[in-house]
Amino acid sequence: MDTIFEFFFKYRPLLFEKGKLAFQPPWPSYVTWILAGSALVGAYLLYHKTKAVVPIPWRVGLAGLRGLSLLVLLVIFLQPVLILYTVTPQKSFVAVAYDVTKSMEIRDGAEGQSRIEIEKHLLRPVGNPMLEELGKKFKVRHFRFSNSADKSSGFEDVARHGNATNLERTLGQIVAELGTVPVSGIVLITDGADNRSKDLSGIAAQLRARRIPVYPVGIGSPDFSRDMEIARVSMPKKVLKDAMIEADVAIRATGYAGRRAKLVVKERDRLVQSQEITLGSNGEVKTYKVNFSSDTAGPRIFNFRVEPFQDEVIAENNDQDVLIRVEDEQPRILYCEGEPRWIYAFLRRAVQEDKNLRLLTLLRQAQGKFYRQGLDENSTSTLEKGFPTDKGELYTFKGLILGSVEATFFTFDQLRMISDFVSQRGGGLLMLGGKNSFAQGGYVNTPLEDVLPVNIRFGQGNSSIPPYEDVEYKLRLTSYGALHPVMRLALTEDENRKRWETLPPLVGLNPTSGAKPGATVLAQVALSGARGQNPVLLAFQRFGRGKAMALTTGSTWNWRMQVDSRNTTHEVFWKQMLRWLVSDAPDPVTIETEKHSYSLEEAVVLTAEVTDNTFVHQNNARVKADVKSPSGETVSLPLNWDVSREGYYSAIFRPREEGIHEVSVEALQGAKSLGKAKANFRIAESTAEFHNAALNVGLLKRLAEETGGHYYSPRDVRTLPEDISYVDNGSSRIEEKDLWDMPLLYLLLVGSISAEWVLRKRKGLA
Repeated sequence: MDTIFEFFFKYRPLLFEKGKLAFQPPWPSYVTWILAGSALVGAYLLYHKTKAVVPIPWRVGLAGLRGLSLLVLLVIFLQPVLILYTVTPQKSFVAVAYDVTKSMEIRDGAEGQSRIEIEKHLLRPVGNPMLEELGKKFKVRHFRFSNSADKSSGFEDVARHGNATNLERTLGQIVAELGTVPVSGIVLITDGADNRSKDLSGIAAQLRARRIPVYPVGIGSPDFSRDMEIARVSMPKKVLKDAMIEADVAIRATGYAGRRAKLVVKERDRLVQSQEITLGSNGEVKTYKVNFSSDTAGPRIFNFRVEPFQDEVIAENNDQDVLIRVEDEQPRILYCEGEPRWIYAFLRRAVQEDKNLRLLTLLRQAQGKFYRQGLDENSTSTLEKGFPTDKGELYTFKGLILGSVEATFFTFDQLRMISDFVSQRGGGLLMLGGKNSFAQGGYVNTPLEDVLPVNIRFGQGNSSIPPYEDVEYKLRLTSYGALHPVMRLALTEDENRKRWETLPPLVGLNPTSGAKPGATVLAQVALSGARGQNPVLLAFQRFGRGKAMALTTGSTWNWRMQVDSRNTTHEVFWKQMLRWLVSDAPDPVTIETEKHSYSLEEAVVLTAEVTDNTFVHQNNARVKADVKSPSGETVSLPLNWDVSREGYYSAIFRPREEGIHEVSVEALQGAKSLGKAKANFRIAESTAEFHNAALNVGLLKRLAEETGGHYYSPRDVRTLPEDISYVDNGSSRIEEKDLWDMPLLYLLLVGSISAEWVLRKRKGLA
């Protein structure tokens, strides 16, 4: 397209973009207007006298052609020029920056070359017309870059390619390095796979203000015909030992629509999980759920990998490592039951042997009399007066189970405290079915009505509330429930459904008005001959910082009493249920990093959240973190309060070695400790450069446009030295390029005269 434009207009489009059109007539400007008017009037009068023999359309056409030819002659005599600012040779600088990140190792060249090989050829020191022309016009400075820029004497490959691309920092460092000298432009040779810049448009605006255009040269293929990559893996940062871990693996595939592939999870060389998956359509990001567990406490690294196909362009983006902290601790769960019943005993028995769950139970035996179980020998005063009456005591628990206990058992303040336990403390609430639960227990118009994931309102007044139903039914998993870690009895979905279908029926149900709009239903009631939507059996929803669950039956003990003694479904279900219930509940002091894995050149941001025992944020604490490296070296860092967020403190750690690091934090208020916390992060080589690694033409063109530069492909760089020279800076001079001899003007002149002669000939006027 540029070649065609240059043929008609003499110069390339870029020169017209950078230049300014002007005329240099040999007469005053008013003469130009007189001549233009005379040409049009003369053309009209010339054919006006032929109106008797020539129709109006023909006269208009002939007069227009004559006027056009006269106007083209006038434009030629006006001597049009293109005024450009051009640099004085060797009076300004040009920076040539080339990409040395890992994505440049990708072999997607036309002849199978890697991107860095193409880059090396572009910057070869001998027989390189582009560099030779740049050297004649400018003082050239070379930079190599990845996450930051470094000076070099020319193209110099590095032994270890960068883990990240940061164009924002690179451009800023190049400009800072060149200082106040006149800079005509920055040649940026890259694939544009920028995965670190936060405000690239901001640095582009600064460059434009300083009249420093960027000229990107794009290396690589803008799309891959056949590729498959793990886009992300979402899973908890920490879990309890032996807990079911749910991971969402997002996979993007191109060129393999509908193909079967194998998704594998490993811990080191040990196979943890393997399943066959069906890939989505071209470019679609499809999410697959993977469930597994870990029986070893401490930081664990799990590798998620999709087995590559032989014809894939990039195999390095087929896997992703995820660090997770497996905790060997006992979160406290309070179970409050209003009457002796089977589920109370069987639930306690189900989790009794679990070393990572501590269930404390409070059973009402009579008015004001309670039976407490699960207490430590040293905490006999716990729950001595019944259900907690202040947040400090209730918030020591991470989970709360309410059995068949009516709402009037609690004071209004206690009901509101339970609501705050979920929304503010971030605890997990489970309400069990029973004659005194849900609407049947009077929870309509209480603070817990909003917390529950099911609608318990049936109309106006208590008369419209249906009674507790003593019906027999089977459990039916929903599509989401079949994959949820609470309901996982087998690894595959089909096998999981079969296991649930073989269980004995349940008896007893609290009717509800269905799940709330934001709730997720895991299981429904499968009533024989039922019409309409099946009643909700198990559902959950997020509420504030925590979660609330509703199990509308109290007869899960049937899964223990009516099955073989070797069947552990009842125990597995309740262990998974309670572990998931408290999985997100925070401690008063927490510490975390922005991500689980960093490269060696990245800074690690540590963020602590500090609250008191009632989970009120504290801004006056002294917070210190100790970071222990794999070699055993410990670095102590004070964390400073983040004034933009209540109760948050942060610090920056700069790693010096690879491996798993452990950070321990403690918050003090005076001499009192508010709490301690631990977390892990990993320093390792990153594969981020191989994800979203296609040539980002859009970003590079936008960068060129925002800075006043121009985008090039490797085959177009021959014009780059000349294009850079047309810039207005401190070392520029004005250059005029004649336009009067543009081929377009002569083609218009000859074309209009020829067309007029042909038409005159046809009408007998020639």
